[in-house]
Amino acid sequence: MVIKRVFNNNVAMVTSDDGSELIVIGRGLCFGRHAGDAIDEASVEKTYALQEGTSQDSRTIDRLAHLLESIPTVNLVISEDIVQMLRRELNVDINDKILIALADHISLALERERKGVPCENPLLLEIQQFYRKEYALAGRALQIIKEYMGIQMSEEEQGFITLHIVNATMPQRSDRLIVSVQLVRDVLAIVSEHYATTLDVTSLPYERFVRHLQFFAQRALDPAAGQVNGDALFRIDETAYPRAFSCAESIADHLASTYNVVVTDAEKSYLAYHIVNLLGEPGL
Repeated sequence: MVIKRVFNNNVAMVTSDDGSELIVIGRGLCFGRHAGDAIDEASVEKTYALQEGTSQDSRTIDRLAHLLESIPTVNLVISEDIVQMLRRELNVDINDKILIALADHISLALERERKGVPCENPLLLEIQQFYRKEYALAGRALQIIKEYMGIQMSEEEQGFITLHIVNATMPQRSDRLIVSVQLVRDVLAIVSEHYATTLDVTSLPYERFVRHLQFFAQRALDPAAGQVNGDALFRIDETAYPRAFSCAESIADHLASTYNVVVTDAEKSYLAYHIVNLLGEPGL
């Protein structure tokens, strides 16, 4: 490994023997070393693979350098332990970008805890309902943080770490993820109000509806995703379920006015289908 840039005594960008660009982490790894020097791989504790071409973007590297210089090495180690736990438990590809983003979040969260600054998470209830498995894993992440730092973080922080986990396992930008959670929350509120009922969040139809809404939001908020092929969607008879279709129309109107999202006729039909499964069609 050859150093391309030293970020601090513990972190550097290197070129590996196969030409890959990596961020390497190790206590005292870069002490007294400079660009062009070799690094003993035995001293490397953690590695982070850079996306191809990142080193050619000076602005990206400068932002990365500033970020890495501000993150204590122990928080990078904590983040790596959490990522490894997630890979074991989820058995899916975890985007490497979570390592530094999560370490940065942990650094800020620990600083808040030390200063006694309360953490507010207005989407906590929705996160707990929509991403139950990821929320439970975020709880294990808090335990890892506590083992290292002796600090027990709040449920609100658990909710924020959940979003990091979801973002690392889904092809969705973090800002769109926040909006998608709000969108799903709004749709469920419209259904509850339309039927004047409290939805059973423990039921299988509710879980299926939420999952459909999450994927719908992901498509709707990503311009590159394009429109869904309407012929591929299940259709039901609008005249047979007027209340469900009326609710779907209300949802479409709200999404258009609030999120600038166009809901196709095929999607309205599928929304109605899920609503019927969730609540039936009272009054028929």
